[in-house]
Amino acid sequence: MFTLNRRRAAAALTASLLAAAGLATTATPAAAIHGGQNTTVVDHPYAMLIETPDGEQFCGGTLVAPTKVLTAAHCIKDAAAPLDLLVIGGRTDMGSTKGTVRQVASVKVHPKFVQSTLTYDAAVITLSSPMPYAPLPVAGSKDSALYSFGKTAKTVGWGRTGTDTSGTRLKSAVLTLAPLKSCEPFTDPTESDAQKVCGVTAAGAHDSICRGDSGGPLVAGGKVIGVVSTGNKFCDDQFPVSVFTRVSAVASGLGLPTA
Repeated sequence: MFTLNRRRAAAALTASLLAAAGLATTATPAAAIHGGQNTTVVDHPYAMLIETPDGEQFCGGTLVAPTKVLTAAHCIKDAAAPLDLLVIGGRTDMGSTKGTVRQVASVKVHPKFVQSTLTYDAAVITLSSPMPYAPLPVAGSKDSALYSFGKTAKTVGWGRTGTDTSGTRLKSAVLTLAPLKSCEPFTDPTESDAQKVCGVTAAGAHDSICRGDSGGPLVAGGKVIGVVSTGNKFCDDQFPVSVFTRVSAVASGLGLPTA
């Protein structure tokens, strides 16, 4: 086992190597699910694909109302022109033209968002017109049981599946919720479980989020409980951990009603 310092040193070294190769970013669109399994938008109709105007997969999101998509604040901040992004629902395979495309009418970043620490990493996109898919209810203050350590939750995304492998379709992964220290080196001892959620893979597996999955959902109990924020940006087996913004901590700041 690495000690904390050795793990962070290893992560820093990997990050520097990826940066030299043009692969690493500090708070960029995370990537598709590393490991996990294939799934479809039939099973996850609330899963929204966010693309740049030229058709590049950029982030994910969760339909929480007919015209509202919950995503990561860093997705909005990192976009060259947030209002030019396209939100697509009902598309399992990125190579297809199926589904519904909507333009962005406006965006709202959580007022307490801090990009350097990815605290309160959440935002809401208001669409130009409603999506014809079932929204997912938003977790609130009464849903603390959904965040209990040891329970499982599912995340989905279209991001990278490996360091040099772009995603082509929607994938999912079942993760176990754990204390934030379990998601080092992508969390810090000073951070609070009241603001962030750590998801770890099952023993012997290497399932996690990756670059491109940012903004996507963490789902439990029929509600969105987390927003993909950071984690296994290197899309390898060294640190298969996933860090999410805790939705119950950001819902009121974004004006989202909770179920």
